Amino acid sequence: MIITCPNCHTSYRVGSDALSAAGRQVQCATCATEWTATPTFPEPKEAFEDPDPDDDELGFRADDDTLFTESDENLLDAAFVSEDPQAEQILPSPHTQGRGPEGKLVRQRKDELAKRRNAVIRTLPMARFRRTARISMALVAVLAIAGAIGLRNEIVRNYPETNALYRVVGLGTNVIGLDFVEVNTLRTSRDGNPVIVVHARISNVTDRLVRVPNILVSLLESEGVVIYEWSVTPSVRSVLPGDVLSIDTQLTSPPAGVEKVRLSFVENTGRSEQQE
Repeated sequence: MIITCPNCHTSYRVGSDALSAAGRQVQCATCATEWTATPTFPEPKEAFEDPDPDDDELGFRADDDTLFTESDENLLDAAFVSEDPQAEQILPSPHTQGRGPEGKLVRQRKDELAKRRNAVIRTLPMARFRRTARISMALVAVLAIAGAIGLRNEIVRNYPETNALYRVVGLGTNVIGLDFVEVNTLRTSRDGNPVIVVHARISNVTDRLVRVPNILVSLLESEGVVIYEWSVTPSVRSVLPGDVLSIDTQLTSPPAGVEKVRLSFVENTGRSEQQE
């Protein structure tokens, strides 16, 4: 607080606890005048204004509230934020406490600012590098999946344990390179005994020479349970690309209950079969 000598008008700044509410006897250090000082505080700023301002001061006071329009203030705010993005959190705005249209305007300004900021960030070298890396990784993943599907027979041939994975996802494999293109079953009798005659055609579906393994003929009942099997050795052991090999076999006095016939290769990791 400030106390002033009533004689010479010298002012002194004292602590707020130096004077009680009733006042205190003090003495001026300049003119030795004694008086009872009571607590006083600085008057508002307007009380100390020049009582006789000049023309420049009057002009400044007149324009003090209209120095910048609202649009000018918005442009200044945007420029300030562009220099320091963190300033958006502390910029004063007459609309920050408003609701309704004012609040909507504030949100719109922030959204526009965020869009401009993101557009600038996307042009930075690191952002371009990350975007290119993501695209490259996606292309590599697509090519890897396509290769795993298209080359699954070669993959299973070299890594037989992967065959179970392909079966889980519903993809069949044919590591042998042979396929049954036709299977016919004939039921007949000979010398009063029933006979099952099986005719099949095997095709080489690769572009290389393929060795033909033994063929397993399985007789199944209606629920798919195997009730009898026998092996057939083909007359030709190698098949050229695109060629077809015929297989004929028969069984006299087959067991009762045979509903289906299944053919499969004995030497196979990925089972290639056809049943009737």
